[in-house]
Amino acid sequence: MNQLHSIPKSIRISLLIILTSFFSFAQRDLNNYQTLLSKGDMPEDFSTPVSQKIANDLVSNKLTFKTKTEAQKYLKAIHERLDNMLFSGSVIYGDEISAYVQQVAANLLKDEPELLKELRFYTIKSNETNAFSTSPGIIFVTTGLITQLSSEAQLAFVLSHEIAHYEKKHVHEEYLNSQKVGEIKKREQILKLSQFSKEKELEADQLALKRYHKMGYSKDELLGTFDVLMYSYLPFDELSFPKDYFNTTNMYIPEESFNYAIKPITAEEDYKDTYSSHPNIKKRKDAIQKSVSEYTNWGEASFKLEENLFFELRTVCRLESIRLDIIDGNGFSALYSIFLMEKEFPSSFYLDKMKALGWLSLQQLKFKLERRSEDHKIEGESSLLYTFLDKSSVFEAATIGMRVIYDLRTKHAGDAFFEDTYKNYLDGFVMHQNVSLTAYQPFTYQQASLKAINKVNDTINKKETSNLSEGSKYSRIKEKRAIAQPAPAFDSTEFATYAIPDIIQDSSFIKEFKAIKAHKDSLKDASDLFYSLSKREQDKLWKLHIASLSKEAASFKKILIIEPYISLSTKNGVADWEMKSAEKSQQKTLLTNAQKQGFEPFILTQDSIIKGTTEDFNEYITYLSYWEQINNANNGENCLSIDYEALNKYTESRGTSQLLFTLIDYSYFPEFEAIPIIFGTIVAPFIPWVYFVYIPRTIKEGKHLNLYSMLINSKNGETFSYVLNDLHKSGVVENYSPYYSDFFKLIKQF
Repeated sequence: MNQLHSIPKSIRISLLIILTSFFSFAQRDLNNYQTLLSKGDMPEDFSTPVSQKIANDLVSNKLTFKTKTEAQKYLKAIHERLDNMLFSGSVIYGDEISAYVQQVAANLLKDEPELLKELRFYTIKSNETNAFSTSPGIIFVTTGLITQLSSEAQLAFVLSHEIAHYEKKHVHEEYLNSQKVGEIKKREQILKLSQFSKEKELEADQLALKRYHKMGYSKDELLGTFDVLMYSYLPFDELSFPKDYFNTTNMYIPEESFNYAIKPITAEEDYKDTYSSHPNIKKRKDAIQKSVSEYTNWGEASFKLEENLFFELRTVCRLESIRLDIIDGNGFSALYSIFLMEKEFPSSFYLDKMKALGWLSLQQLKFKLERRSEDHKIEGESSLLYTFLDKSSVFEAATIGMRVIYDLRTKHAGDAFFEDTYKNYLDGFVMHQNVSLTAYQPFTYQQASLKAINKVNDTINKKETSNLSEGSKYSRIKEKRAIAQPAPAFDSTEFATYAIPDIIQDSSFIKEFKAIKAHKDSLKDASDLFYSLSKREQDKLWKLHIASLSKEAASFKKILIIEPYISLSTKNGVADWEMKSAEKSQQKTLLTNAQKQGFEPFILTQDSIIKGTTEDFNEYITYLSYWEQINNANNGENCLSIDYEALNKYTESRGTSQLLFTLIDYSYFPEFEAIPIIFGTIVAPFIPWVYFVYIPRTIKEGKHLNLYSMLINSKNGETFSYVLNDLHKSGVVENYSPYYSDFFKLIKQF
């Protein structure tokens, strides 16, 4: 007990948090992994309104400004951006990753308790390999960074670097410097800012090294930290993708289908960094190596905390990375990471779920694989899988996906998630891929190849044993023609036609396939009929349809409206009070129109969350993740939530599975024609980027009103989209009310 009290209070609290989180972690079943969520009490960073944060900072007067107005402008920009990030759905607090990061930082600052008190550490669920500090003292670490690290020591150096940025007020200094160079020509301004930033990065490296050395970490881990940064665009491991990975009893893909060269890894340390915010990796390594020699008595530690704990938490982040790739619509990346993790978790329910959602996403994005930016190039071992999928026809890719999802549904028979995901995939299989069952063969690839071989052998035997001199003229003609009949053609590249023989003979599959096909044909007939009418006739028919719906009773009552959003842009800008007024007006309009049609709406917003609990916050970010998933990964089409169990828990507590997301975009300003002019090449880490200047030319005064709404049934993933563009004839933003009225009539039978 006396030993515990000799530890500074801030570190004791941190230790208590991490021990609590680790106990929870020990109970986590990684085969049934569920996403990281916040724990404990909501920190003041989340529960304090922006206006109060600004007022608090003005009183504390920690930063130097020429005028109060300049201080308010800076603080408003900083806190609004931070608030947007904190409530983006990606940031969490009190979780095991944040607690671990907090403890590593507490160890680094064990002799600087006052500095530690000023800092807070939160996790960003993102596959970007990053950590960054902010002037209010928040340091963010991404799960993507943890997935790539090899040791606690590497994390300690990264944290030391970010603590140095905060301690030396680098963010604030860069802001002040940007004001000084504001009048310089654009190209020179970027160069000057870039040089200023490089100086701060090198300074932060040196300060980080000092704390790192003091903690007794090994110098051998330092260069590996920079390797993590250099190769972070690659997957978290580099393993050969087996060419027989997709092969099953019923599906066989010949190895020659994977005869593509592995794309070489091209990242270099000494890339051109003239206009980059950071010095290149070689310069940073050289500077660190030079400084390392100036220190004596180096420690040998790669870990100060429990080594196994680091690797367990890294595993959590790697499982999380698959979820994040699917949300972002990076289905290929998710499939490669699933392959990597299956070696450790061969019977994982979670990985099976992610695999099903990954293939569904690929299908709904029309099998257009993510096109990576130059700093996220697809190289190394994963490029074999990427090239195979990229070169596959839509028919081939859709068939492989059908095979995988059908088998997963069979493996998890009776599970609602796999049953509904299968139905959603089958729906797209028929509706969008235009698949015909006649394109498939009722036997496997192996059976087809064996048939072809047997036919050839049979023909040879007949030729050798046939006696054409016997029998009648007509029997000899028939026998001769039979012998001359060529063996059935067998093309090994047509593997997809033999991939689902059992599926196309499954009576329930055939029944569902035909039902979807009939529905598709009826929709086409109705659409063709509607668009054959004149515009006047179309409008009349639409109004009659809406009028008939207004008399019907809704098939459900409760609707949960998630963070309704309104975007206002005017040529004179929008004041805060105008924005608040528009938001209140939108919410009132939604409630009024929903209630008129017999619904019981409830609106969940960020403002209501900051007054709530951590469980309220977790519910809120779970909804936001689902919205992001449907838009990025599923093209607005039917899909179950990636956090299926958690989402259903929240919606059941609300008494509804109906979720509404809605956005109004209103702008009133001159329309511009942008003329791009290349003025320079900016070099980001490793890769050149072309920057453009856009010279605007006024065309006409513009007034635009767009409305986007989507209703989602969280139970089965069905969606109903309502999109109206260019409603600028309505004149003012408040005139969107009739469109919401129509929307609530339309969803009555959803």
